[in-house]
Amino acid sequence: MTWTRPPNPSPRAIPEFYEPYVWPVGNHLFFAAAKGSVPAAGEASVFDLLARRRSRRSFGPVNTDALGSLLWHTAGIQATEPSGYGPRLEQRPTPSAGALHPIHLLLKMPDFPEWYRYDGGVHALVQVPGSSGVLAPLLGQSVEVIASPCATRIVLIAEPGKTFAKYHHASSLIWRDAGALLGTLSIAAEALGMHFCPLGITGEPWVSELCLTGRLAGVGMALIGSPDLEDSGGL
Repeated sequence: MTWTRPPNPSPRAIPEFYEPYVWPVGNHLFFAAAKGSVPAAGEASVFDLLARRRSRRSFGPVNTDALGSLLWHTAGIQATEPSGYGPRLEQRPTPSAGALHPIHLLLKMPDFPEWYRYDGGVHALVQVPGSSGVLAPLLGQSVEVIASPCATRIVLIAEPGKTFAKYHHASSLIWRDAGALLGTLSIAAEALGMHFCPLGITGEPWVSELCLTGRLAGVGMALIGSPDLEDSGGL
């Protein structure tokens, strides 16, 4: 085994200007439940949730209200302010280096052919036109890992330029942001009574093909859904 030691990130004395990527926009799916609403899933402290959290590998159809709550309480944008160098600084529930939040969430729901991006500002899923063709091999790879036809598949997509605008050697910060988001998703899913399982898939090389100028990169994937009657449990 060879462990590569990444250099330590450090803030740039003068940030570089970066113009954030503009996603193609299709139709919007707005969540009916208001921001911050939490479907009833029983009362539990965060310590109870940590004790019972497991990666679940069986999935029923996702509950729309629970999905909206999951996304808002992990990736919803609570407040913003200008940075002066392009990307807006954002306050979200999940921590991020420099408050830059470079990780986008794209979801593939069983009943929709295209992938949808979660927009935490308007609390809606926004269709990404053309994504079904580009990400078809990724969908196939995820099905080979866990075939559950009712699962909603989430791919974590980094926009590295946002973090590199402020930091030298920013790669490890971006991976840590992705890990923090996966961890927060897993705890929120447990609180909402949902099944959640991270996959070892990064999403590459297909995620990069969503933007041919090299501004996007896959940094993780997960499955989400309601409890299945044949729960296989997990570690």
